[in-house]
Amino acid sequence: MKNHSISSAKDEGLIESKHMQIVESACKLFFTQGFHPTSIREIAEACNMSMGQLYHYISSKDDVLYLVHKHFHKISEEFIRKQNLDKCVSPTEKLIVFVKANLRFVYQNRKLIQFISTETKYLQKDYLKEVLKMEKDSTIRKYHELLIEVNKERPLKADLEVLASMLAYTVAFEALKGWTVSEKSIEEINNVVLDFVLRGVGLSDLVAKS
Repeated sequence: MKNHSISSAKDEGLIESKHMQIVESACKLFFTQGFHPTSIREIAEACNMSMGQLYHYISSKDDVLYLVHKHFHKISEEFIRKQNLDKCVSPTEKLIVFVKANLRFVYQNRKLIQFISTETKYLQKDYLKEVLKMEKDSTIRKYHELLIEVNKERPLKADLEVLASMLAYTVAFEALKGWTVSEKSIEEINNVVLDFVLRGVGLSDLVAKS
């Protein structure tokens, strides 16, 4: 979806700025009271906009939910670019650095990940199709690329596409199921997840070194 499919405004820069304002304000409401109980009027008030102004940039609350997903994938892509993986000396080092960085990213954005995980099913079909594509084209794609590199160095004996999807989900454990081990520190949880990931992809000899 392009911005003009949501907004009636013409200025792309203004649209992006207003969409960001809407996402940030709406998320504060969604995180505290949920998506469905939050009204479009409450979102407008949180944005310091009139209903008319808000509808200039979106057409429904479904648009807001889509924009939240779009925002998440944007910051995820920005995060991936900042990792400077080319500085790593080997494919396995790249994978380990990327997993560790993603564990930090998950912790920093756990509320957003929790929200997306529970509310994705409410997206309209056309939005859902695009969101799923964005997910596959971002973190999952990067894991797949890294696994291909590792596989050239040392065969992993696994379906790399399936493995990439499993890695993306496993690394998100703290946000999705961390409440089940709430007595553990984030460092303890992340160390266990990293060890589990390395053993799972056949790199158990690197567990102690990581």
